[in-house]
Order: sequence, then structure tokens, then C-alpha cells
Amino acid sequence: MPNRAMLPSLGSVRPLPDSSLTRTVTVGPGWMRTRIEEHVAAHGLLYPWWIPVLAITGQVGTVVAAVSLRDELWAPGWIALTIPMVLLPGIMMIGFQRHLPHLIETAAALAAAAWLLSEPVGAGAALDTAPALLAFVTAEVVARDGVRNGLVVAGISVAMISAAIAGHGLSGAAVQLVDILLGFVIGYMLLWQMRALAAERAARAGEHARATLAERERIAREIHDLVAHSLSVTLLQITGARHALRDLDGDGSVVAEVDAGLADAEQVGRQAMADIRQTVSTLTDGPAVTQALPGGGDIGALVAQMERAGLAVEYVESGDPHRLAKATGLGLYRIAQESLANIAKHAPTSTARVQFSVTSRRAWLTVRNALPEGAATDGSGSGLAGMTARADQLGATLAADVVDGDWLVDLRVPLREHNGLLSCPLRAHKLAW
Repeated sequence: MPNRAMLPSLGSVRPLPDSSLTRTVTVGPGWMRTRIEEHVAAHGLLYPWWIPVLAITGQVGTVVAAVSLRDELWAPGWIALTIPMVLLPGIMMIGFQRHLPHLIETAAALAAAAWLLSEPVGAGAALDTAPALLAFVTAEVVARDGVRNGLVVAGISVAMISAAIAGHGLSGAAVQLVDILLGFVIGYMLLWQMRALAAERAARAGEHARATLAERERIAREIHDLVAHSLSVTLLQITGARHALRDLDGDGSVVAEVDAGLADAEQVGRQAMADIRQTVSTLTDGPAVTQALPGGGDIGALVAQMERAGLAVEYVESGDPHRLAKATGLGLYRIAQESLANIAKHAPTSTARVQFSVTSRRAWLTVRNALPEGAATDGSGSGLAGMTARADQLGATLAADVVDGDWLVDLRVPLREHNGLLSCPLRAHKLAW
């Protein structure tokens, strides 16, 4: 059954802000169903609305039949009061949005059954329906309050039926006792199903929360990588333009160089904005213009872009990076992008040496540069954490450390061929090297 927050608003009954006693009752389509569902949800139960309706209808029906068997339905006697005794909880819930405590509700039903069983049925009646009321009550208590309370009510019911058998010879004793057992079993089945449903909903909620967190982390890494790279290139362009302005000699050639540098910076900035929009568009609904994400075959273009921005890069590529699957190529591209952005940020005057090789069994990317004096080498920062997370997603081995006075990023991705493309195994497995 839907939780209370998901219930329809039509027919709902809610207190006014300044009063706990005054209630507004709105009658509309499904108002009775809504009230029943709100009542059930308020008690922490997950049953659909028709189960309590069936329980109330069954109890009232058995009592009406039992009173009729005692010839007091059309000529009402005192025993006819058992009908409102079992009908009162339904009237309170549906008519007044109130509820009786469960103990009082159960005690009233048991008292009605005891009253009926104290009076024998009329002549010619084959089977008394009063014990069926006890079966309904037993099932309701088990399904609502648990097995322990259900066993207590079942024991009381058996004792009452046994007393009626010994008192005035209740007919069909075996059937009546089996009815109590059947009611207990039905109530237990409902209770088990409700608990299974609650566990399933909790598992789904946890899975949704984990998936949401993972997606947010993925988007955060994408945005970080895009912004960090683009800003690093932009800063290099602007720095180059400033240095060129200092050397302005009046012949106009340097002015053209400055203009070209600033134009490149503007282009990179615009591309960064487009990439950011594309990344965050996964959070929006509706159609959007899509653009292919970069892959392994675009690492050469990335190096060329960094060179145009003023970073010295030595690039060696072997194999065919265009054979890499999209997800694998994107992960390699982002790690190369982050590595070069870090060099542009922390050591812009050094030379970056990039080696990228692709075979049918492995992709190997290394990015190396000389460490400037006083550079931090503790491996802290969100950039390295993002690269580590991407390597885990690829099932790759990533190492980033100082080697022979240089800062070295070494990424090794195991590959396997599928449908003509080379893809990673996509398992989180890190190896020491």
C-alpha cells in the first residue's frame, strides 16, 4: 500500500493549522478508500485498503448471520447489540477518521462472540456462524499485531468454543476449531507478505540512494575534469598573451599573436561551457542536442590543444586508439586530460612526456614531467581522487608518484575484444606495481 506521503489528496482529512480538534472533511471520488489507507498507514501497516474492508465486512456479516440464526434480527433483542459492537471500529475509521485502540477493538469483538456463543441457535439451524467471528478476529490480530498476540487471541477463541461445546452442545465443533486455525494461518500469511514488502521497499530505497550518490559523484568528476582542463588551457593562453604584450615592439606582429591567443582562450572557454551543459544535461528531462564524448582516439588532439596553449608536450602514440570502446576511451581521455591540466597548473614551464600505447590486451598511458622546486607530492587533491575513481571503474592499475625526480602518472588498463572493439573488464581491481 502506498505510504502516507503518496496518498491522494482527494477525500483526505487533515487538521487545520490552529486547531487539533477542527477537521475539514472533503467528500470526493475515492474518499472512503483514502480514509482507510490513511488509517492503515498511520499504524505503520502496508496493507491495501480492501483488506481492512474485508475484515470488517466479514465480522459484521458473521454477526448478522449469527443474530439471524437466533431469531433476533427482525425482532431485535438485546443480543442484536453485538452488531454495533463489531461495526463501531469501521464507523469510527470511515465516518469520523478516528480509531479505537486495538485492544478495545479486539476485546469488543471477543465480547460479541462470547455473547453470541452463550445463546444457542434456533431450532433447525445446522451450523452456528458465531465462531467464524473468532476466526476473523484471530486473522486480523495476527496480521496487525503479530504472531504472539495472535496466539493469545487464538487460545481465547478455542477456549470460548470449547466452553460453548460443553455448555449447550455447539454443533460442528471440529469445523469451528479448524476455522480458528485457518484464520491464524491467513493472518500469518498476510503478516509475512507485509514484512517481505517492507523489506523490498527498504532495499529499493537503499539501492536508489546508492545509485543517486554514484551518479552525483560521476557527474562531479566529469565537471571537475572539464573545468580544470579548460581553465588550465585558458590560463596558459592568457599568460602567453600577457608575456607577448610585454614584448610589444610596435610592428603589429605581436598584436596579431596576442589576438590569436585570446581567440583561442575564448574558444576553449566556449567549448568548456558546452561540455558542462552536456554533462549536466543528464539531470534534466526532455530532448537536448547531444554531442559525442571524447575517447581514446582524441588524446592526440588533446595534446595538440595543450601545445597550442603554450605547454611543451612530447607525445608518442602506438597502436590504434580508435578501437577502444566508448567507456574505456573516455576514461583514458579524462585521466590524460587531468594529468596535463595538473602539469599546466603546477609546472607550466616543464615538458610533459606522454606515451600512449594500445594493444589487443592492454592500454598503457603514462604522463611524466619534471617536478618544480617546492612542489607538493603528497598526492592530495580532488583531481587525483577523480583519476583513481575512474581507474577503479575501468578495472585498471593506476599509480601516481615521484619517480627519478619526475612526477609520473602510470595507467594500465587490461582489455578484451568484443564485437570488434577493445573494452575494459569493468571490475574494480587494483594491483600494486
